[in-house]
Amino acid sequence: MHSAFPTDTADAVFFGPDTYRFVRLVRGSLAGMMESGPQRIVDIGCGSGAGGLYAAKLVRPGSGFVLADINRKALDYAAVNAAINDVGDVEIAHSDILDGIEGPIDVGLANPPYLVDEGERLYRHGGGRLGLCIAGRIVEQALARLTPGGRLILYTGTPIIHGADPFFDSVRPLLQLHAGQYVYEEIDPDVFGEELRLPAYLQADRIAAVGLTAIKQGPTP
Repeated sequence: MHSAFPTDTADAVFFGPDTYRFVRLVRGSLAGMMESGPQRIVDIGCGSGAGGLYAAKLVRPGSGFVLADINRKALDYAAVNAAINDVGDVEIAHSDILDGIEGPIDVGLANPPYLVDEGERLYRHGGGRLGLCIAGRIVEQALARLTPGGRLILYTGTPIIHGADPFFDSVRPLLQLHAGQYVYEEIDPDVFGEELRLPAYLQADRIAAVGLTAIKQGPTP
């Protein structure tokens, strides 16, 4: 369940190609975690809940799931999708990033908005000059809250400007400080090419979809 096309309203809940890429990243990054004990998993900015609900099928029974979003319409859809997919014991939380979530987190999932959107639609507008603000806040807050050995799985996008990746450049110091290991990759080298005509992207070569899996320093739970 998600918003119907066209998704023009400020609180629209989107489901599309990025959702599928995000879920594939979650699947690969959670491989092998069935052998771990129960996890506390938080889908940060859950939207329709696709990432968190898919993760619920991959990890050990007894794990706890939080679907969190600042958009109350998204939380309504996520609750419906949890019921449709028979995923019980899901906490629905109204939260700006992790401000409304208490306690430690074993796995943080996130597929935040990453574009500069003139209408500032919640599912699209990433904040800041290049649309990278929300994704950066997620990395900062999640790394601070993860249990030792816990992981952050983030799917987002970044403009590539004169060959450089400003998102990775901005979060690399946090990763070096807090992550025992991490994998950062380009998932799709060229998405939303039509956005390059906008003033915010005049210096950009392209917009890339990227994935980050970061594991917090310390022993695996």
